[in-house]
Amino acid sequence: MIPFTRPEKSLERCRLALVTTGGVHLPGQPPFDIDDPLGDCSYREIPADAERLTWTHAYHASDREDDLDALFPLWTCRGLVTEGKLGGLTPRHFSFMGAIHDHGPLEDETAPEVAARLLSAGADAVLLTPSCPLCHRSVEVVSAILEGSGLPTVTLAMEDGVEAPRVARVPFPYNLPMGFPGDRELHRRVALEALGLLHALEEPGEVQLLSGKPSEEGFQKKNKPYRGF
Repeated sequence: MIPFTRPEKSLERCRLALVTTGGVHLPGQPPFDIDDPLGDCSYREIPADAERLTWTHAYHASDREDDLDALFPLWTCRGLVTEGKLGGLTPRHFSFMGAIHDHGPLEDETAPEVAARLLSAGADAVLLTPSCPLCHRSVEVVSAILEGSGLPTVTLAMEDGVEAPRVARVPFPYNLPMGFPGDRELHRRVALEALGLLHALEEPGEVQLLSGKPSEEGFQKKNKPYRGF
């Protein structure tokens, strides 16, 4: 059964945390191990005031590094705080590399550690962003653990049937959950529509963003090939 935690604060009072399974990290941090046959289940802490980010991923596309806000919307969410749309951001955010074949260590160790750290940081809600097809499977694990720990979550998805408490289905290619790089107004719209699901959904469900139409697929999983760019 998919866990479901109701938010206690309005979005304007909410302290938001970001979690990605897209392999984002600081340039000075150790890269994720993309050669591990079972998948690297470790995580990286991303400070809220980070100015430069990079990413290590099995589906890495180097030309997207100029605007990683399209994957990890730190800059967009800072702007929403400035506008008064969000109450604030947690001092630390977290990143996994979601191309994982064995979710055991993620489920038993590292995702619960991140949940505990977010709770101690005063997070009120979490926005999750995957990147590749395998990232969507990993984000299902992470979102369930966060939600089960008492943290309301919204998960962006680039494919149908993602099993997470609140799924915001977006019409973009893999690796671009917020939309195309450089389009900050689009990123802002996606973030606001996605975060609106914190209060709009009364039970687990999937909503298509940029249209407002509920998904007819429910949680029926579809197998889709990696499209790349």
